[in-house]
Amino acid sequence: MAKKNSSKLLLSKLSAAEFWALAVFFALPLALTALTALFSGGVPKLLPTRLQTYLSKATSQASADLSVAPKTQYSSCEAHQYTSEIVSLDPLVIYINNFTSIQEAEELIKLGEDDFEDSFISRSTGLHKVSGRTSQSAPLEPTYPLVSCILTRARTFMGAMLQPDESFSIPQLVRYAPKQRYDLHTDFWPQHQVVNDGSGRRFNRVASFFVFLRDNCTEGETYFPAVDVLDRDAERGGGIEKGFGGKVARGEKDGATKGVKFKPIAGNAIFWVNMDNEGRGDRRLVHAGLPVGEGEKIGMNLWPRKFYSE
Repeated sequence: MAKKNSSKLLLSKLSAAEFWALAVFFALPLALTALTALFSGGVPKLLPTRLQTYLSKATSQASADLSVAPKTQYSSCEAHQYTSEIVSLDPLVIYINNFTSIQEAEELIKLGEDDFEDSFISRSTGLHKVSGRTSQSAPLEPTYPLVSCILTRARTFMGAMLQPDESFSIPQLVRYAPKQRYDLHTDFWPQHQVVNDGSGRRFNRVASFFVFLRDNCTEGETYFPAVDVLDRDAERGGGIEKGFGGKVARGEKDGATKGVKFKPIAGNAIFWVNMDNEGRGDRRLVHAGLPVGEGEKIGMNLWPRKFYSE
C-alpha cells in the first residue's frame, strides 16, 4: 500500500509535459531510435531535464555498440566449416573442400581487384619478371577483417606447425586469362630470407595454401609432376578421378602419365608442406599453374613463414 501511495505521490509532482514525455517513452520503445535519428545524435533539449540525462546515456551506449559492429561483421567467417582429404602423405599434400565460401571468395577478389599488376617471381635478389609467369597478381592487406579471418582459419588448420610469433607473408591474389600460366617452380627459396625488420632473423615458406576463388575457365589446373598418388580402391576398378570426384586427376609430362593435377573449383584449396624439420626445401613439391584454356581463373596464395637459425 505504501508503494502505491509513493507512486501516486511521485506522479502527482510531475508536470504535464513530464507526464506525457514519460508516457511516450515507455509506450514506444522505438522512440529513442527515432529521436536520435531525427536530431542527428543529439538529445532533444525540449524534453524534461531528467529524461535528457537518461537519453544522453542511452545514446552514448548505442554509439558504443555501433563502434564495435565492424568487429562482428564476419562472425559467419569465424564459424565457417570445411573438410579435408589427404592426397599424399609423403610429401604431405592435402585437399581442402570449401576452404572459403563462394561469397568470401568473391569479396576477397573485390578487395584486390584494383591492384592487379603483372606477376613477378620473388628471389633473394629481389622481384623479377620472367617469361614463365604470365599471370597478374595483387596483394591483400592482412588487416582487412575478412583477410584476417581467412589467415586465422589457415593458422588453425596448421595447428602446432606454426608458432604464435610466426606470421604469414602478404596474401596474394593471382589472376589467369586465356593462355596465361606459371611454369614449374617451388614456393620455398633455396636460401632462407632475412626478415626486413632489422632483427636479422631468417625465414622461409614452410608450407603453402593455394585457394581457388573463381573457376569460370577451362583447363588451368595446378600440377605437381613429382607427387605420386596411389589410385583409390584400385583393385576394384577405382581411380584418382573417381575417388576424388573429378577434383584430382593424373597429370602428364613429356608424353607420359606422371604426378597429379587439381581442377580449379571455387572455394576449394590445396595445402602442402615445403620444408622438412631441418629447414630443407622439398623439391618434390615443384608445381605449375597450367595454361588456362578459355575464361578466367583467380586464386589466392597464402604462405606461412617459419623462422630458422641459419
